Amino acid sequence: MDLKSFRNEIILWAGIMAAVAEVISLFVIGPSLQFAGGLVLGMAVSVVGFFILVRTGQTLMDTKKKSPVLLGYLLRLVMYAAAFMICIKIGLKCGFGCGCGFITLHFGILFLYGIVYKFFKKKKNPLNDWVGTKEWNDLSKYDDEDDDW
Repeated sequence: MDLKSFRNEIILWAGIMAAVAEVISLFVIGPSLQFAGGLVLGMAVSVVGFFILVRTGQTLMDTKKKSPVLLGYLLRLVMYAAAFMICIKIGLKCGFGCGCGFITLHFGILFLYGIVYKFFKKKKNPLNDWVGTKEWNDLSKYDDEDDDW
């Protein structure tokens, strides 16, 4: 399984988990456009953050520079904070929906590569793709020249 199909499969399951969260919210808080909007915004920010995470991780492995990872982390942090603050300003239900949207991606990963893999063994888990002992890389080779500390 290549990285693109792995990423797209996780995003698909995040969308399914968002739909499940919306159905559950209909029973718990009733129909709410604020919750649905917050859920959509939270999931969108989570997916964009996941794209940034995958891209910066790939850049780290290709170029061995750590600065894109730090910049990606800061960008994701600002995106999450801005989306949550906007939703809280709109309303509490919107903020709660945004928080639920943030974790849909995590629930998608948990369901797909935790529950389905563990109990049904339908597919190989790409997060654990080695058979024998794993030889870990020497982290000193990822050191770049602009680290002065």
